[in-house]
Amino acid sequence: MTTVSTVTLDLDGTLLPDTTAFMEVLRRHGREADVQASDEQYFAGAITLHECFMEQWAWFQELTPADIHRALRQAPWLADMDAGIARLHDAGLAVRMLTDQPSTVTDFGSRWGLEPAICSPVTVKEGRQTAIDFREDKRANLLAAGLDPSMVLHVGNGANDVPVWNAGATGLAVFASPDVAHHAAQDLGRPASLLEVADAALRLLS
Repeated sequence: MTTVSTVTLDLDGTLLPDTTAFMEVLRRHGREADVQASDEQYFAGAITLHECFMEQWAWFQELTPADIHRALRQAPWLADMDAGIARLHDAGLAVRMLTDQPSTVTDFGSRWGLEPAICSPVTVKEGRQTAIDFREDKRANLLAAGLDPSMVLHVGNGANDVPVWNAGATGLAVFASPDVAHHAAQDLGRPASLLEVADAALRLLS
């Protein structure tokens, strides 16, 4: 085993393959077409990631944490979340989400024993989301959380995961395009479960 002590997991497109937390929550509140249109503008280069996020946050903010968690229970999570996280814990590794998504989303990860997420903190007052500190830069957020990238194995799929790998984290790409995957130490393709991801991570670290 290397000196890696923490596994970080991307959320959108990774733990939620082929979808995003905003889409999975907002589609259940009548906003699917709005989220899709916003995403299309971003991928076409018409708006920035920050603009896309904040547009969708305006709709998301209307929901309570209870609304969000009810929707997330129905989301298409990667299979074997419990078993995959347990496998990593049994190997002595901490397991955290590393994402720009709101803490009112990542809090849902506690059901599987995920440790506190590195994410965009949300202020909640009297059961309502009142403000968000959008933290787009995963590399900076990892460092701000006190983690040395060389002691992290990061699992991700997107361009915003590449700076984390380039900073020294061991990279495991999943559900990634070739232009992203080639930055990782290994490209796992399209795993069927988080248990498969965990086993690949442990082989990579052995």
